[in-house]
Amino acid sequence: MRIACGVIAILVAASRLFAQDVSRDDRIKPEQLGLPKGTQRTSEPFVARVYKVDDVGNFLKKQPDGYPFTLRNDYVLKADEDFRTHQGVDFYFEASKSKPVPVDFNAGVNGVVVKAGDGQWGTITVQIYDGTLIQYLHTTASHVKVGDLVTPETKLGVTGRTGAGKIHLHIQAKDKNGNAISPDLAFRLGQSKLQSKEKPDPTLIDFDPDIYSPVKANVIERKVTAAIKPESKWIVEVIGEGGRVDEVIGEFFDYQSASRCAIAWGDSHPESLKLTREREVKLSVDKK
Repeated sequence: MRIACGVIAILVAASRLFAQDVSRDDRIKPEQLGLPKGTQRTSEPFVARVYKVDDVGNFLKKQPDGYPFTLRNDYVLKADEDFRTHQGVDFYFEASKSKPVPVDFNAGVNGVVVKAGDGQWGTITVQIYDGTLIQYLHTTASHVKVGDLVTPETKLGVTGRTGAGKIHLHIQAKDKNGNAISPDLAFRLGQSKLQSKEKPDPTLIDFDPDIYSPVKANVIERKVTAAIKPESKWIVEVIGEGGRVDEVIGEFFDYQSASRCAIAWGDSHPESLKLTREREVKLSVDKK
């Protein structure tokens, strides 16, 4: 089965600012997770969110009503606020107009369960073929146990609000070194059959809200910019005879994700003599 990483929308804001030639939509969809019709994808990866903090700057474990919230415009932080980069995607389902309810969800990928819903975030973690870890947060129950092999159709758990203010499903991903990567890319890679026998670092299998992010908001004094403007993007191409570009398999705002896309294509085409190339393209950024 061919793995094509496609065009990953890493930032909602950035995707609005920079028109790209989108040949496919590889974002995780509710139906891939077996979620009910009407489920909405309510938050994108790598956007800035504002949280309440205590007197010494620690994020409150229980956030008050209205927090956290996603920045849609530039924002000046109050003394009792700070921000984090939201690393994942959120899915939200309401059975009625006023009441969200817990629902079953599927893995959506091939892998092995390495964490089964315990901890303060209700995290279920699945390791896919290349060592990448996909994390499903805020669950209220797990249908699997550590060591279970899963397929895209495996019922993984039940959505909830463990460690969150409202019932929803949050999905994010880490590479095997613990760095945040696009969950959309990880899901695409997770369609391959499980091959890796490598066990993950135990310190990486739980949720970490402060892991490295490839894209960050700019902060000047206490003002956080909502519209994050990357200075460049990376285009991943398959090179054919005569150096021509046979196929564009992905566009990303960080080299790390682009490199992983190229490696995944090579792994899935072991007999091909074609090469891949990560090409940087500078973007027009207004500097005020």
